[in-house]
Amino acid sequence: MIFEVWEDEEGTTLSTANNIVDLKNKGLLSKNAKLLYKIEASDYEEAMIKHHNKMGWEKYKPMKK
Repeated sequence: MIFEVWEDEEGTTLSTANNIVDLKNKGLLSKNAKLLYKIEASDYEEAMIKHHNKMGWEKYKPMKK
């Protein structure tokens, strides 16, 4: 899967390309948001691990199920 990381005045958003379009249409992501980069990952959790690493943040800790 391909995930995209976008940035606007509220921070960063990671989601699939199709969902980014929906978020913009619903006003949940600014129309002025800028694409920072794309991530190829098998699922959301792997994408978040890669995103945290690329941003230089602490290791991603998935929510407990």
